[in-house]
Amino acid sequence: MTSRTRRVTLLLFAADIVLTLGALYLADTLRHELPFGLGDGEHLAWISWRHYVAVAVIWAFLLYVFNVYEPRRMFTVVDEIRMLVPAISVAFVLLFTYFFLAKVEYLSRLLFAYFYVINLLLLVNLRWVLRLAMRSSFGVGLARRLVIAGAGPVGRQVAGLLQNRPWTGYSIVGFLDDNVELIGKKVDGIPVLGKCDELAEMIEHRHVAEVIVALPSRSYERIREIVMVCQSLPVRIRVVPDLFNIVSVRARAEDLWGIPLIGIREPVIAGFDSLVKRTFDVVLGTITAVILAPVMLLCALALAVSDGGPVLFRQQRVGENGRLFWIYKFRTMRARGKGKPEEDAEAYKRADDPRITTVGRFLRRTSLDELPQLWNVLRGEMSLVGPRPELPWVVERYEPWQRQRLSVPPGMTGWWQIQGRGDRPLKENVEYDLFYIQNYSPLLDITILWKTIWVVVTGKGAY
Repeated sequence: MTSRTRRVTLLLFAADIVLTLGALYLADTLRHELPFGLGDGEHLAWISWRHYVAVAVIWAFLLYVFNVYEPRRMFTVVDEIRMLVPAISVAFVLLFTYFFLAKVEYLSRLLFAYFYVINLLLLVNLRWVLRLAMRSSFGVGLARRLVIAGAGPVGRQVAGLLQNRPWTGYSIVGFLDDNVELIGKKVDGIPVLGKCDELAEMIEHRHVAEVIVALPSRSYERIREIVMVCQSLPVRIRVVPDLFNIVSVRARAEDLWGIPLIGIREPVIAGFDSLVKRTFDVVLGTITAVILAPVMLLCALALAVSDGGPVLFRQQRVGENGRLFWIYKFRTMRARGKGKPEEDAEAYKRADDPRITTVGRFLRRTSLDELPQLWNVLRGEMSLVGPRPELPWVVERYEPWQRQRLSVPPGMTGWWQIQGRGDRPLKENVEYDLFYIQNYSPLLDITILWKTIWVVVTGKGAY
């Protein structure tokens, strides 16, 4: 199924680039042929092949950055339009910049208008036509007929995933289940055709090509019986491991020389995405540290002069995969004992905490106290964007679903910070972090950083 999805994605990507180049050619032709597009006809230059190459590169890069081909976002045409419009808009900005730097003359704004409209219409209609084809009787006729053994939570989840992804090339014939109360009824719109004992008959009479066994793990013997029945039948069979209580967003199936393995704690951001994110952190983190070095020096001097305590506050936090590291911040609370700052104050912040110093309150209000964490970013312990690193004792109290937030590097800012920062309850913050993990893209990182600037300027939720 993954290979089918990958093939459809690659074909869609190639079609998008071809249609984009076709839209550019058509826009250039219309500019020369239509009366109101001629202008000074003697100076209208045709687009050269170099410009076509530039368009192909820019569009390929932006469509990737905007995660246009992310399978989770390819549910409906509306979802894809929401991704295509900003991607194409930014691509046009880059294209206009390229034409300006290349000193391309006599390229009117009318050309860009034609190109934008035609390009968007072609890409949107391509997706609409593909969906019509996949959901039509012709598409269903070409799809592989599938039966799911098990109409419980696992089977329903598998069916829902396949129904929302018609490009996988499957048509669900129905469920089989040993619960006699379900037989003859519909579960999530899919009929329950009979008991699992009737699988062989179902395969023969309904021309089933594939079987997915989605029974709970406690039904091991039943699963084994179904697999043995299918061994002698001309079908492909797959078994869904009932591990949803322990599998996180990082699960991945592998093959160890014939032995199936399920990776429970695989990196969410891996491969090229990981390289892009790390490069982004190092480059932007270094630039930010150099630009704000005078500001950090002034903050340090203000803290040293105010009460003579330590300038930096160091605290152990939990990072990616539960690794512990020391986070650095400018001290914002009164020193206690022998110049030792309050180190237990980060658990639950209070807007009226009496331990916060005058300088510290200003640093918190402006988020300047977070700047030393750029060192953590450059060391690879944190990222510019990600879930906030939590205290070890807080992580020990996590429910299993909350631990999924440890699947990516922690960040200086994140999705929940731009939604309300300290005003949000802890549980809601974790849900925001999980949204970020499940929807990560370089564009989302850029969006969060951009919105963080406004949040910092307004000081909303900072205390």
